Amino acid sequence: MPRFFKLGRLQRKVLLVISVIVIVPMLVAGWLAAEWVSISFEKRLQQWIVDAARANQNWLQAYQNDAVMLGRVLMEDPTFLAKVEANPEAAMSSQMRRISQELGINLIQLYTADKKLIYSSIPIEVDTQWARGQTEAVLKVLRKQKTMLAAVGITSIPRRNDPRYYLVLGSLLGQDFTDELAQLTGLKARLYYREGKNYYDLFSTPGERIALKNLPAAAFERLEKSKKSYYSIEAEDGKYRGLYMPIVDPTGRVEAIMFSGLERRGVQEVLTNQVALFLFIALLGIVIGVFTGLLLSRLIVRPLRYLRDGVMQLAGQNFNANVPINSNDELGDLAKAFNAMAARLREARDEQAQRFQKDKLVAMGELSAALAHEIRNPIGIINTSAALLDKPDYNPEKKAELTRMIREESLRVAGLVQDFLQLSRHRQPKFAFIDPVQPLERALDLAIAGPNPVNVHKQFAHGDAKIKADAGLLQQAWSNIFTNALQAMQGKDAELSLQSWLEDNQIFVSVEDKGPGLPAEIMPRLFEPFFTTKEQGTGLGLTIAYTLAEANGGRLEAAVPQGKGARFLMRFPITHEALA
Repeated sequence: MPRFFKLGRLQRKVLLVISVIVIVPMLVAGWLAAEWVSISFEKRLQQWIVDAARANQNWLQAYQNDAVMLGRVLMEDPTFLAKVEANPEAAMSSQMRRISQELGINLIQLYTADKKLIYSSIPIEVDTQWARGQTEAVLKVLRKQKTMLAAVGITSIPRRNDPRYYLVLGSLLGQDFTDELAQLTGLKARLYYREGKNYYDLFSTPGERIALKNLPAAAFERLEKSKKSYYSIEAEDGKYRGLYMPIVDPTGRVEAIMFSGLERRGVQEVLTNQVALFLFIALLGIVIGVFTGLLLSRLIVRPLRYLRDGVMQLAGQNFNANVPINSNDELGDLAKAFNAMAARLREARDEQAQRFQKDKLVAMGELSAALAHEIRNPIGIINTSAALLDKPDYNPEKKAELTRMIREESLRVAGLVQDFLQLSRHRQPKFAFIDPVQPLERALDLAIAGPNPVNVHKQFAHGDAKIKADAGLLQQAWSNIFTNALQAMQGKDAELSLQSWLEDNQIFVSVEDKGPGLPAEIMPRLFEPFFTTKEQGTGLGLTIAYTLAEANGGRLEAAVPQGKGARFLMRFPITHEALA
């Protein structure tokens, strides 16, 4: 998947909000717009089809008007009546027939006053007659045993007196007529002739009769009884939108229905189909909304993602993190501030590293000096004693004393080295759920096992609370504290008070002695290596105890005593979860 589509959580939220803000109103507006467009376009389409169909009707009327006009032009010839009486066929001269053909008139007939046919350019029989005084009509005729309609104009001869003849000029309504209508308006044109109660298209497909069907009963009632046009959006088996217009003969009977329609296809179907139009608008809206959301989310979230990545790098101690500045707005200012902060942190880190290196060298020097000072005296005593032992005439009793001193000083140096190694490299804790008082009591039992009696007061109030720690390491830490306490009391009226309690989801365990206490001025250096107030001490006991307490997730502190002695306490967090 391209990275463009790999969205973060914040980017997905921004995209969702923007999409909802854009898409939901667009869907509502799209439905209303689709409804308005489909209805409006359908009405406009209907109006255009109706107007075009009326043009077809006007074209039919034009046939009749042209026939009436031609008849009146002939009547302007004062000799026309004499020619008709002398020879009717000669009166319909070739010139007249040529003019008629140019006007689209293919039917020329001459009738007597009692409507007896005496001349016809086409061998047909008139099935219906026109009314007296009627100048235009649609006549039902029979040609080659086939019923047809003819749109004619009727001119009486003479025009102003009682007619002695009738000149009928017109056109037969067949396939040629519908083809002309289709060329005129661009609509599909069909002419359905009446046969009994049904209507048939006899001309569109040679040799085939196409029945007019699938029209509701209300449509036939409107066409036949009301003589009014009927518009249908599902005309001709749903293939067209069109208008059905009745053609009435002189008796008022509907003899044919003329159809003019537009085929249903293409864009017009989309623009008139409300559901399809809504789906199109909705799809367009969703695409626009999604891409708008993606664009805005990238513009907004990408700088935030850069900042997040920079912060994560800083959290991982990568102070070389840098955020690109891509804009001159609030996000750009934030990126500039972040880069400035990262630069200051880098400087602070470098300064801290230099200071730490100096402090480490100083501490190493102090530690080396303290260790050298502690070792120098025993080494000096050992060297001096060894030199005296080399004298052959030295007193045997003195040699035994020197040997004892060498052994004691060697053990002192070994203990000092062992404490130093324990301070610098203690073993890793083996954690377990333990009662915090358990290592305290074990260390106490070992500390007071000597001949001097010690009074011990216990007040434990931690209940069943447990800690996760290494009991052996804590016992060692408490042993160092008990050793210092017993040495401070020197075995005279020795008394120890042990307490435990719960506070702020922590367990506190304290030990207090009845010794001389700790001067306030030494408290800041109490846990420093090799710092001691005792003549024979190494100064590592409390330092080791402090290190072991921290290794077990606790903390060793010198607390304010309730009496005059010294008081030390350890605190640990209460453990609730099971040990893995």
